[in-house]
Amino acid sequence: MSGSNGRDGSLLVVVQRYGDVSGGAEAHARQLVDHLAPHLRVEVATTTAADYWTWENVFPAGDTVVGGVPVHRFAVARGRARDFRNRERVAFAPLRTLADERAFVDAQGPHSPELLEFVHARRDDYDGFLFFTYIYEPTAYGVPLVPQRAVLVPTAHDEPAISLSVYRALFHAPRAIAFNTEEERAMVWRRFRNERVPSEIMGVGVELPEGISADRFRRRHGLEGPFFLYVGRVVESKGAGELFDFWARWRDERAPGGGPGPRATLVVAGHAEMPVPKRDDVRYVGRISHEEKFDAYAACEALVIPSPLESLSLVTLEAWAMGKPNVCPARSRILAGMTRRAGGGLSYRSFAEFAEILTLLLERPELRDSLGAHGRDFVARTYTWPRIVASYRDLFAEVRARNAT
Repeated sequence: MSGSNGRDGSLLVVVQRYGDVSGGAEAHARQLVDHLAPHLRVEVATTTAADYWTWENVFPAGDTVVGGVPVHRFAVARGRARDFRNRERVAFAPLRTLADERAFVDAQGPHSPELLEFVHARRDDYDGFLFFTYIYEPTAYGVPLVPQRAVLVPTAHDEPAISLSVYRALFHAPRAIAFNTEEERAMVWRRFRNERVPSEIMGVGVELPEGISADRFRRRHGLEGPFFLYVGRVVESKGAGELFDFWARWRDERAPGGGPGPRATLVVAGHAEMPVPKRDDVRYVGRISHEEKFDAYAACEALVIPSPLESLSLVTLEAWAMGKPNVCPARSRILAGMTRRAGGGLSYRSFAEFAEILTLLLERPELRDSLGAHGRDFVARTYTWPRIVASYRDLFAEVRARNAT
C-alpha cells in the first residue's frame, strides 16, 4: 500500500476515542491525523466510546469518515469495571503481582477484542502504526502485535500506573517513540532505561484562528475587569478542586488596613465533572468552541493550569501562542519543567506562592507581558505544524526503510 494516491506510505492511527470527544490525547491525535493526511494515506482504528470513564458505546460500530479520513470503529465489549477502584488499589500496592496489574488494565477499559483483532489481521497492510496513550488496552496490548511497525505516542507522566511492570515491555517494544516534551522523554528514560529505542520530540502544533476578539468574549459572558482562565475538564484529577480552594482563599483575603483583597474573576471553561463554586468571582462558561477559546486567551491575564499530571498541555501552548503566560504547580514536573525552559510562566509550590503569583501578574503588567512573549517565542521555535509534520514523515520513512531490509 506504500505510496498510494501519491502519498508517501500508509499509516493506521490507533487511539481509544476519536472524533467529537473531549480529552488532550484524543485532541492531539485528531489534529495530527488532519495534518498528516495530505502526506500519508491515514486511517484510524478506535472504539465506539465517547466517554473515557464508562466507555459506553455511543458511536455506531463500523466504518465511517471523520474529516475526510477513514475511521474504523469497534464496539467496547467491556467498559470500566464497577470494582475498578479496588483493582486500582490492589495493583498499586507494594506486594502486587503481575496478575493484579493485568487485572487493573482489564478493569480500566476499554476492552475491545475486535479492535485488537483488526490490528493483528491488518499488520501487513500498513507501513506504520501510530499508537496513542500508553495506559489503555488498545495501546498496551496493540503495540506488541505490530512492534516492528509501531510508533508509540505515550503521553506519559509520573503517575502510579507507569510504575507497573505490565507496561515495562511496552516501552521497549516499538520501533520508535514520539515524545511530547524533553521532560517526558527524560522521565521515561529514567524509569525504563529504554534509550536504545529510537525517539524524537514531536508534540503538537498550534495554529491561530482568524478574527480573534477579546471584546467578543467579554461581551458574550458579561465580563468586566481582569480575569484568569482555566480551560479543560473540570475534575479532581486535573487539580480543579485545589484551584477552587486556592482561588477562594486568595480572593477572600483582606488587604493591609482592612481594605478589599485583589479584584479578579476566575473563568472556567470545559466539561464540568464536579461542582463549580457558585461565587461572584467565579464564572463557569461551559464547553466553548475552538474559536471562542482563543477569544478567551486574548482577553485573560493568564492561563491557570493546576493539573499535577501532564505530558503536554495543549492549552498552555495555545495560550503561549497568544502571548499569555501560564501558572502551574511545581509538582507537575513535565509542565513546570517546560515552563522554565520556555520562560513563559510561573509555578507554585504552595497556596502562598499561588497567591503571590496571581497578585504579581495583576500588579506588574510588564512582567505578565514579558512572560507571555517568551512563551510565544518558544512555541514559534518548537511547536509548529510544519516542523512536526516533517519530523513524523521522516520517522515513518525510517520505519518503512528498516522494515524493507
